[in-house]
Amino acid sequence: MSDTTTPATPAAPVAEQPKPAAPAAPETPVQRDAADEPLGQPGLKALQAERDRVTALENELKGFKPLKEQMDALRGIFGDKAADPGKDIVTTLQDQVAEMRHDTLVERVARSHGISDDKDVAVLRAIKDESLMQQLAERLKASNNTPPTPAHDPSQGSAPISEAAAADAAYQAFFPSSSK
Repeated sequence: MSDTTTPATPAAPVAEQPKPAAPAAPETPVQRDAADEPLGQPGLKALQAERDRVTALENELKGFKPLKEQMDALRGIFGDKAADPGKDIVTTLQDQVAEMRHDTLVERVARSHGISDDKDVAVLRAIKDESLMQQLAERLKASNNTPPTPAHDPSQGSAPISEAAAADAAYQAFFPSSSK
């Protein structure tokens, strides 16, 4: 038996049949709402009453203009959430507390080292690290070693002084003793 088969030929693609279109809906006349109807006498009275109410409220709110200005000023102080939506009130308060703690630290370090000059305190305030602030305060304390009170004037006493005592006082005024 011999197998004689003919080679298979590819089948031709079948063209798709167009789908039938849905039947068109018959056109119905557009129904009008009751809102499209003329208002009539009661509707006009109600509309006028509503307009009068809105006008009265607007006139009443005109007296609150200073309040609006105050609110705008407060928004400028505390910040506007619309201006910075990523920063909420908790973050703002945390920043303020951190700043107050730093100011307290600066004042404590300045007071403990006897620093009272505003410029020196401003330099300390610029430093964020406490150990560096302490080191700078030590340096500023060493540079500000002026005597806090004037020296005693021996010529201002109840008894007259001798010429030698007056000369010694003049010498001490120009050349104060450095041994303290």
